[in-house]
Amino acid sequence: MLTQPIPTYTAERRGENTRLLVFQKAGLQHRQVADLKDLLNAGDVLVVNRSATLPASYRAKILPHGPGFEVRLAAFQGPSPEQPLYWQAIALGAGSWQQSTESRGLAPLLKAGDFLQLGSDLFAHVLAVEQQRLLTLRLESRDLIPALYRSGEPIQYAYHAEPLNIWDQQTLFSGAPLSVEPPSASFAMTASLLHNLRQQGVKVVSLLHSAGISSTGDPEVDRLLPLPEWFDVPEETVQAIRTARQEGQRVVALGTTVMRALESAATAQGKLSSGVGLSRLQIRPGYRFQVVNSLITGMHEPESSHMRILKSLCDLDLIQKGYREAQALGYRDHEYGDLSWVDCGCSPGAVLA
Repeated sequence: MLTQPIPTYTAERRGENTRLLVFQKAGLQHRQVADLKDLLNAGDVLVVNRSATLPASYRAKILPHGPGFEVRLAAFQGPSPEQPLYWQAIALGAGSWQQSTESRGLAPLLKAGDFLQLGSDLFAHVLAVEQQRLLTLRLESRDLIPALYRSGEPIQYAYHAEPLNIWDQQTLFSGAPLSVEPPSASFAMTASLLHNLRQQGVKVVSLLHSAGISSTGDPEVDRLLPLPEWFDVPEETVQAIRTARQEGQRVVALGTTVMRALESAATAQGKLSSGVGLSRLQIRPGYRFQVVNSLITGMHEPESSHMRILKSLCDLDLIQKGYREAQALGYRDHEYGDLSWVDCGCSPGAVLA
């Protein structure tokens, strides 16, 4: 497994040259993202997340005269991209991204009813507090989305070598700003690769899913991740997936946010419907997939929620073997690192123990 954090990590992207570790029943392959044009077939559906990433870290204080601390938006709750009013958020003690999240300590004691200032024209009502640092907020501003951009900074972690800019966190597909951390599996995709895939008959469709926070600094709160996250699956995407399934083709999720949205939009009987909702799904080994049978995702730490998804899609021994090889070959982890493609022939409705 990739267990050692990289001390100095940059937002460098290598596009189609990004390494791709391919997990298949026949074994492992070490490829590049450019090879997706050879690995995907006509009739396969590639589903992408078109959410943009907000600057989701804010310097906060309790009004009227409370001490300063940090609020990180953690998961969008609704009601719509045009009205991003409701959020779950994390309160951290004073400090900066250059400190490990685990060492930041607690924010001032918060309670429901507190009124926070997050910027010159951005405020938040605290609706609920759980485990001291998990907040439910209702945001308030005369012009909310511009105020979020004016007042916030990107969420980032101590393994970064330098401050991130908000454009570092956008993908080729970025549209409505709903994510607090980037749907980073899309970082390696290029316009030329998408053109080639479409030319050979791969159907590329999209959805919206608000990618949430990946670490809170508190093991108890981290066990709740991923938090409930807002999603919107359009009818065009549903129809493309139905056609692919009828023809026995693959439904490939570009990132775990896509997988979570699609599986959340399906019934226990596997019927996929378009519409808006909150994903409360937490995928564990043994989960019965209803829609997705193939996943492109980053390289993840052994106990992360992302790793639990990989173990649900493919044999655990193969996953562990692949990660040992990746570590020996110097694959990069974290959001600007290399990718894996889990394509072990999982059929919708099947259970992998």
